[in-house]
Amino acid sequence: MRATKVPRGVVLLYASAFLMAYEQVISFDNLYKGLKESCRNIRWKDSTIGYEGNALKNTYRLRQTLLNGTYKIDRYQHFTIYEPKRRDIVATRLKDRQFQRSLCDNGFYKQITKSFITDNCACLKGRGVDYTLNRMTAHLRRYYIAHGCDGWVLKCDIRHYFQSIRHDVAKAAIRKRVTDTQIAERACEIVGSFGKIGLGLGSQVSQLVALAVLDDLDHFIKERLRIKHYIRYMDDFILVHEDKEYLRQCKKEIEARLFALGLQLNDKTALYPLRQGVKLLQWRFIVTDTGAIIRKMGKKKQSKQRRKLKKLYAKERRGEYAPGTAHESLVSWLANAARGDTYHERLKMINYFKNMEATYNAREYL
Repeated sequence: MRATKVPRGVVLLYASAFLMAYEQVISFDNLYKGLKESCRNIRWKDSTIGYEGNALKNTYRLRQTLLNGTYKIDRYQHFTIYEPKRRDIVATRLKDRQFQRSLCDNGFYKQITKSFITDNCACLKGRGVDYTLNRMTAHLRRYYIAHGCDGWVLKCDIRHYFQSIRHDVAKAAIRKRVTDTQIAERACEIVGSFGKIGLGLGSQVSQLVALAVLDDLDHFIKERLRIKHYIRYMDDFILVHEDKEYLRQCKKEIEARLFALGLQLNDKTALYPLRQGVKLLQWRFIVTDTGAIIRKMGKKKQSKQRRKLKKLYAKERRGEYAPGTAHESLVSWLANAARGDTYHERLKMINYFKNMEATYNAREYL
């Protein structure tokens, strides 16, 4: 049978498309689109208003620096957030965020995520918190069909993950997955801009690189250790298996792999019975004897929200916050709580808010 001859024009077309990948990243149109995407939800900032007000001029300047090789990453902004827990954030300037958005949208994202497993759930298109919770439910349902309620859970968490990632490991993960040399080198430059070790939480590229660093570990757990029920959300990952001793051996193998990357598990890592429930993203999954998977919210989250509502409403009445601030917080909490089996908890929170309003209104007439 004779092989079909591919026309020369088609070959040149595909070759030029491959060679033009980085040119697409730094094209004026894609850089401008990157700016518009980067400005979403932060247009209340003065710096954003000023930069976007001169969008055409700033995009032209950025493109020229990329073309003549004078582009440099500006100094990062450092600050700390305390919700839902304390984190040190390294924020990227808008100019650099604009370039990283175009870099990710026009080649980097597609190439670096190509090898990711389905159960790598964070920071990816079509995935996120809801996807992760639904995948966990699906895994537990399949486990129940095969083994019932009895089993063991190995919950792993890496100590100071972003701050501990070695740059040589991160750059190797990039070069292994990104086929376009120029795109890979730009991503490596961004990794190197965070100092001697660690990645910044506020960078789109660093988020994807952090996922790629553990991609080989994902494949090792799924393909070599043969763990069917496995899920990872950034540096938190869970293994479910019927054999406790096998999970202990898996933990040793995982620790050895992480040690080779310069990482280690923290004190939150635990091995416990499945009947205690699986804890993931501040939710608790309970497998009942009938096979139902119940998703419950922790009591600490509920008490914390009540304290928050009380504080917000008090400041709102004193004029420190705009009217309706506490109600917006309540609506946001209820939307998050609706992800689980929390009908009674949501009803209690609504009644708490109504009683709080009634109490404050009654005090005004005393």
